[in-house]
Amino acid sequence: MVKRDEKYSWHVGSCPPPIDPHSRIKHQLVKSYLERYIQVLMSNFLIEKLTLSVVDGFAGGGEYAAENGSDFHDGSPLIALKTVAEQQVALNVGRQKLRHVDAKYYFVEKDPENFTYLSRLVGARVDAGRIGRDIELVRGSFQQRVGSIIADIRKRAGGERAIFLLDQYSYDQVPAPLLKTIFSSVKGAEVLLTFNVDSLITFLSNTEKSRKKLEEMGLDRYIDWESLNRLKSAGGNVWRSAIQRNLAKGLVEVSGARHYTIFYITPMGSTSWTYWLVHLSNSFKARDVMMELHWQNANHFSHYLEPDLFTLGYRTDADRDATGQDEFDLGDGHHFDAIANRRCLDGLAAKLVPAIYDLGAPTQFGSVLEEIGSSTPGTADMIRLSLDAAIRNGDISAAAADGAKRTRGSTLKPADILTAGKQRPIIFL
Repeated sequence: MVKRDEKYSWHVGSCPPPIDPHSRIKHQLVKSYLERYIQVLMSNFLIEKLTLSVVDGFAGGGEYAAENGSDFHDGSPLIALKTVAEQQVALNVGRQKLRHVDAKYYFVEKDPENFTYLSRLVGARVDAGRIGRDIELVRGSFQQRVGSIIADIRKRAGGERAIFLLDQYSYDQVPAPLLKTIFSSVKGAEVLLTFNVDSLITFLSNTEKSRKKLEEMGLDRYIDWESLNRLKSAGGNVWRSAIQRNLAKGLVEVSGARHYTIFYITPMGSTSWTYWLVHLSNSFKARDVMMELHWQNANHFSHYLEPDLFTLGYRTDADRDATGQDEFDLGDGHHFDAIANRRCLDGLAAKLVPAIYDLGAPTQFGSVLEEIGSSTPGTADMIRLSLDAAIRNGDISAAAADGAKRTRGSTLKPADILTAGKQRPIIFL
């Protein structure tokens, strides 16, 4: 595989490296998520200020050559700067009392020549007085510098909301214990991480070297080493499903994040290597916003888990070689398209309604959302829709805090109370 320093290098006076199609998709997702992040947190027009830190741990040179060869494509540092500035303008349209996004940026780059390019680029795009004030250009590796960055974030007045953009080119530059440090130290942290899972799959084998690497990453105990060779020889979606379950479970559990999305992004062009784009947070709303963006970019994302509710971690009893289950049960590729949408809605309806009956007591809809957490590719609105038929038929009653009855799943609010009917519907017996 091409190493990052061979493929992505910036030199002052030379054209920047060309943008890859998969990088364009990641950049669009970063831009869209920053937009929605600010819009959601500032949705109450009485809020006058949002304090936010943006950490780009692998900033590179900050721009790329566009695909047409004559223009330039902004890298994540410029995207972050421009997006926040645009959203602040949007917040103040038609207002006399201005609102403010108090953002501070940390752009980290290890390579000396890349860092020089980045410094020149940012210096040419912003007022000189911002460098060292609300824009920190940090030379060094992210692992080396993250401690001082976290300390600076925690000193900022007004909260610890921080988005960490960690676009590592490989899979081992952000070990899972480092994610735990972020989430245990910054209470409002979110992480958007690139994880080159195909590169890891190629390297992974039941050898001392491989085990040592996974131990350094904090993920060794999540690999089913005894079944590894058999699973790899099965290849295809069987292997993708198993590795996604194992490594995803490890990343989430070690990080300590309560909510996540972990889905594949497949580059276009000559390479077939696939990446994970991982979003970790402690907010269900944040996770829901990211999930909405995955559905909006349906052509570029996929997963190899159940289409409705899934469980992370490899389970031998789900292996079709051991149980005779068909491929659909173990790793059929699911894309965020109309077919996947229908499968998700039907599956959620089939599983959630009996689960509510099994609770044996009324429960808040918000608790259902939190309990399902990240174990579904469905958004909150899709979960509402999946309960629509049961509410309309009276199999489940839904009521607001004031007792007002809900007649449609689409109107459910987090505080609404769901109560199972007196008799379980015959379809779910």
